Amino acid sequence: MNKHMKSFIAVLLAILLMPFTVRAQEDSEAALLLDLKKTRADYEVAKQKYENDTKLYNEKAISANDFNRSKNELLSKEVDYQKLILKLISQQSYITVERAVKYQDQRGERKVKITLKSALEGNEEYLSQFKEHFDVFTPEMRSGKIYNIYVSLVDNESKTIIGSPYEYRVPSIELGKVATADFELLKDAENLTVSLNYNNRKDEKNIYLKKDASVNVIDISSMQFSQEADLSSKATYDLTLERFSTSDDVYRLEVLDLPRQISYDFTDGESKVTQIKFAQGVNIKKLSLQVYLPDRDDQQVVIDKPIKFQVQTVTASNGEKAGSENLEIIPRGKGKIEVRANNLYHETTVGKEVVMDVTVRNGGTRRLDNIKLTTEKPLGWDTRIEPDVISSLEPEKELTVKVTIIPPSDGGVGAQEVKIKTEAMADNRKVDTEDKTVRIQVNASTSVFGTIFLILLLVGFIGGIVWFGMKLSKR
Repeated sequence: MNKHMKSFIAVLLAILLMPFTVRAQEDSEAALLLDLKKTRADYEVAKQKYENDTKLYNEKAISANDFNRSKNELLSKEVDYQKLILKLISQQSYITVERAVKYQDQRGERKVKITLKSALEGNEEYLSQFKEHFDVFTPEMRSGKIYNIYVSLVDNESKTIIGSPYEYRVPSIELGKVATADFELLKDAENLTVSLNYNNRKDEKNIYLKKDASVNVIDISSMQFSQEADLSSKATYDLTLERFSTSDDVYRLEVLDLPRQISYDFTDGESKVTQIKFAQGVNIKKLSLQVYLPDRDDQQVVIDKPIKFQVQTVTASNGEKAGSENLEIIPRGKGKIEVRANNLYHETTVGKEVVMDVTVRNGGTRRLDNIKLTTEKPLGWDTRIEPDVISSLEPEKELTVKVTIIPPSDGGVGAQEVKIKTEAMADNRKVDTEDKTVRIQVNASTSVFGTIFLILLLVGFIGGIVWFGMKLSKR
């Protein structure tokens, strides 16, 4: 049987049994009224006997024991009579929740004040049924007090208690009078269940919390109240603004104590906003505050030093502060490594090394540490880097590194590539790096003796031409 079928059967049974339940309640009340008449008759008999025995005792006609026995019997019947009356009245007594107001105390804590009132079904009309019994009503009984009311605040979703104290005890409430129960909210809520326990009954009421009309407060909260951001970047603070009033004022958004180099924007997810207004029945708004850091640090924007500032709302009508939240941003420098070389193309011969200068520069805003240069080279090739590790490099500083690339002496000719790779750390974080590729054209090497022979041959050839020319000129 699935869940929906079970729910349907339960509702159907409740509807079918409802007339029997109402009839059972009516029969129970009728039985109590019959019992009340019987106890009234027993009380009247005991009262009449006591009055007669009082006369007889005064005339010395009966003993003190007989008189005391008659007196105790009257007291016993009177107590039984009063208990039954109280039982009937308590069945009709109930507690109403007149108000449930959500507010903030001076410390900014969310609280809820519940106002309870004691009522009676039919009120005086119901009590008029017992006019003939008023002679045994004590002042306490006439007040219709309800004793020991226990109040709790329960979350509608999780069904857990979200109010502190978990149970608030109201000692008593007189008929028509009110009492209050004050709670601290352990979990924020717009509506909740007020659970009441009294007179062996449990009553639960789902209540939408009202706002305190006597105050004009906007609570601002942010889960990310402290953030880190690199220079030239931004930090985003998600803000929740909750209205604790019934005012329809327009509120202006402001940020205080930020250095002028730092700019900001308020957005509602779609557009920039500078003022807000709560619509009827809406008490919560979600906004974002975006804070933009400058490109460079200075005396006011110091790397790793928190900047504390405040976001607040003020009423547009009179400029009164309605709410605020303290935030902070910690500027972080960012390491940026730059590798430059005047020439990334070289020609050489087999076995002849290529020597080039590479400039390593810190183009970021934080010191670079443990800068390491390595190469990715073809098989059989060799490289030397001097120095291959730079311990640190301050922002805007640069250092020249000598890179020697050595082709193999028995290698072939052609074009090859050597990659110069860098690694660095800044503030214990790896820095993004850029590889440089050096292209090298390797040509075949020429023998020294062969070169000399070719030179001598060329000289002889030129000399022969000159000699032959001279011969021709003499003729």
